[in-house]
Amino acid sequence: MSKGHHLVGVDVGGTFTDLIAHGPDGTLSSAKVPSLPGEQWRGVLAALASLGIAPASIGAFVHGTTIATNALLERKGARTGLVTTAGFRDLLEVGKGRRLVGGLFDPAWQRPAPLVPRDRRFEVSERLAADGSVVRPLDGFDFEGLAEALRGAAVEAVAVALVNSYVDRRHEQAVASALASRLDGVAISESAALTPERGEFERTSTAVLNAYLTPVMRDYLAALEAALAEHGISAPVNIMGSNGGAMTLSAAGERCAATFLSGPVGGVTGAVRVAESAGALDIITFDMGGTSTDVALVHGLAPRMSHDNQIDAFPLKMPQLDIHTIGAGGGSIVWVQPDGTLGVGPRSAGAVPGPACYGRGGDEPTVSDANLPLGRLPVGRALAGGLSLDAEKARAAFRTLASRGTEGDPAALASASLRIAVARMAGAVREVSVHRGFDPRDFTLVGFGGAGPMHAMEVAEELGITRVLVPRLPGHLSALGQMLADLRHDAVAAWGGRISELDIEALRARARTMHEEGAARLEADGVARDRQRHEFTLDVRYVGQSFTLPIPWNPGDADWTPLRIAFDTRHEETFGYADPANDLEIVNVRLVSIGEVDKPAVDFVPRGTGDPLIEHRSAWFGGWRETPILDRERLPPESRIDGPAIVEEAGGTTVVPPGWSVEVHRSGALMGTGNVRW
Repeated sequence: MSKGHHLVGVDVGGTFTDLIAHGPDGTLSSAKVPSLPGEQWRGVLAALASLGIAPASIGAFVHGTTIATNALLERKGARTGLVTTAGFRDLLEVGKGRRLVGGLFDPAWQRPAPLVPRDRRFEVSERLAADGSVVRPLDGFDFEGLAEALRGAAVEAVAVALVNSYVDRRHEQAVASALASRLDGVAISESAALTPERGEFERTSTAVLNAYLTPVMRDYLAALEAALAEHGISAPVNIMGSNGGAMTLSAAGERCAATFLSGPVGGVTGAVRVAESAGALDIITFDMGGTSTDVALVHGLAPRMSHDNQIDAFPLKMPQLDIHTIGAGGGSIVWVQPDGTLGVGPRSAGAVPGPACYGRGGDEPTVSDANLPLGRLPVGRALAGGLSLDAEKARAAFRTLASRGTEGDPAALASASLRIAVARMAGAVREVSVHRGFDPRDFTLVGFGGAGPMHAMEVAEELGITRVLVPRLPGHLSALGQMLADLRHDAVAAWGGRISELDIEALRARARTMHEEGAARLEADGVARDRQRHEFTLDVRYVGQSFTLPIPWNPGDADWTPLRIAFDTRHEETFGYADPANDLEIVNVRLVSIGEVDKPAVDFVPRGTGDPLIEHRSAWFGGWRETPILDRERLPPESRIDGPAIVEEAGGTTVVPPGWSVEVHRSGALMGTGNVRW
């Protein structure tokens, strides 16, 4: 990016669109506007306009989007066909069972209907063996007839997933090429180009997901690019990927399934940046927005990565940050369950009409409506985006809830709703910590998102966590993370065998080829080789195991000794034992190619002066307490606040319960400490 330009990060959420801009003078500016379902790009333009930034002054633009996620959850993807090897037409339907915690199969689970029904699944008479040898060639296959059948099915996209194509892509490439030349305007997704790994069901599912989303994503990206150009913005636009790095628009259009976590991963990236500046190495991110809460575990400032994922019960074999999401956000609706007890979420009021207190037509109580009458949000003072809250509408929503047979007055129902929401969010934190073998009490909980700081310390109490960090501009941290994201490409090659029988020189030769391919892809993105970083890992297991552990690998190693030591150590750390006498198997070799971008020095330290006290008001903490309301911009570094207290800033409100205290770290972060004993 050229000097004198703005660097812009945008996070489009289900309720709000957040934008943060780093100006040529080093200042940060932020905007928050309502998201516009179906026309997300309009929210992006509205956020830019609200800051008054001249279009020509924007030098780079990174965008996180929920297009892929929403299209799948709402089943609004393209009409998709599948082409597969003869005999495997029903693989999508057969699939695999689901296991319960403990390993037993769940007999009550019903697989959702596949995205491609049987009448749009077609077979090709070909077959490769597991070693890549040709069992049945493609010679003479009637591609014209296949294309005619696909046209007759009115498909908008086609997934091509042939058996064992991860070993040799020639058949799959031939089928994809033949269809692309005959089906004008139909998006083709080739499974081995997306994920050349073992696992026929998972690889087929990934190709289908990508095909299903491609026309939707390409339409959105084209509309975004055209709208930005129409408004004079010619800066390059990158899209945040699920792997924690950014990708170009063309890459996003080809690998749409790699954008499922486009928004949440920006939050993890931003949290790592602020945690590092605050001296916190092991963190759990707690990103609570208007629609959902996303949590992730970061050990040693390295977010956990997952390569075997599920999106709405559909397997996705692409690298993603290990983020767990639940439907509990500020807009989550409080409702009466059939047994008369309260439930919170997953249904959300969204951006339109939004919570009742927004005054936009919503009449069902939400988590935000619960916080307002309990004194945790301001009445009569506008929040970020110029939004003023209506306390009477929030109370009316809870009075309506009380009339449906629940016990308690509106304040009691609001308090109970928050306790339920906190319990659900604490369960999400356990999912990424306890269920992965980590004790959450060893970590710092980082609360951000529009509603995260309001609930972070109570969630920490539920888990026995004694340290909470709230960054500056918490409602815009995902946008900040996107603004700071490097370009990233992931590559994988199946490489099976015991190390006692493998030729390390052959593997090193394959690594050199992968390295050169990764470097060329980054160069095509405009990244010079001196700004590139390439990191290899091997998926390794003991002979007889069905699961692997990722182990960093240096292709310059002369033998397997460093790998042997690293795997035994990692296995003991993870599972409590090692088996040095057992041989090791390599399953995959993976490469992460990073294109480093210029990262501005971001100063989070508030510069305001004067008395930070805004007012005192009565707030509910198991009883009504007179509570100071403080302006975060005016809190000097190293100042200390004892709870109960409420700290307000643009885009976020931090609630400090009794028994907690916060200090303003020199980095600008609020460092909360609680006296939690259980």
